[in-house]
Amino acid sequence: MNVPDTEAAWRNHSSEVYRYLRRRLPNAELAEDLVQETFLRLHRTPPQTDAPAPLRAWLLRTARNLIVDHYRAQRDEVGIDDSLAADNGDRAASLRALEPCIAPLAERLPEHYRAALLWDLAGLPQQEIAARQHIGLSGAKSRVQRARTLLQQEFQHCCRYHFDHADVLIGYTPLATDATCGDGAATAKALP
Repeated sequence: MNVPDTEAAWRNHSSEVYRYLRRRLPNAELAEDLVQETFLRLHRTPPQTDAPAPLRAWLLRTARNLIVDHYRAQRDEVGIDDSLAADNGDRAASLRALEPCIAPLAERLPEHYRAALLWDLAGLPQQEIAARQHIGLSGAKSRVQRARTLLQQEFQHCCRYHFDHADVLIGYTPLATDATCGDGAATAKALP
């Protein structure tokens, strides 16, 4: 068995894959995106055949799976209220607005990281954080940065986040199958 030629497969099957997707999707742009993704998957992980019938079936099955993935992600995604999007570039304000979601996950952090993070989210200057934790300014900056990294790891463990082209948070999908996320994921779902 041979690996199919991606370029030849594109010439022979792309219009059929597009028609298949377009009949099942709400707009042409999404269908075009999923055609591209179908052929990217062919290029990355091709089936071990170059026979036209099995290749066509593989492409259509891959396209169908992409449709299922698209609708599943759309169903599970929780939108973020526009007031939370930082259109003025103030990411700290966006994080403070998400504090009800952050707080349960922050509870998992060691106390000195949790305190530094919550004070940072509250808008406390890092000099004040340093004074409250009896450490130097560079230590406070490091501690806040480390707390953010640990919180990000908790988020990635419990949710998949979606950003627009400008890296603004637009939604998230709680990974509800993970029982260790507990209240954090439930709180995240409750956001408007």
